Amino acid sequence: MTHPDISEMFSPVRCAHCNGVYDLGKAEVTARYTDCSMWRSPCCNVLVDDRGETGWKSRKDYYPIDRNAPLGGWVDINGRPMW
Repeated sequence: MTHPDISEMFSPVRCAHCNGVYDLGKAEVTARYTDCSMWRSPCCNVLVDDRGETGWKSRKDYYPIDRNAPLGGWVDINGRPMW
């Protein structure tokens, strides 16, 4: 399986809803609150937020992609295989 090209992405993430990959730096924020920002995931159009990063939400909406993952497979920030 080939992985999406993330070389030009500012902050590549994997969507927790559809496993799509997108650049968090280019996501269009639709709302900002005291505890989070919200946007629509460009890969599946699901409304997502960043509260999973702070622990306010038990299920994350996205997982940052580790650019330094070993060859042979990507892992998310928690070390889990991405595919």
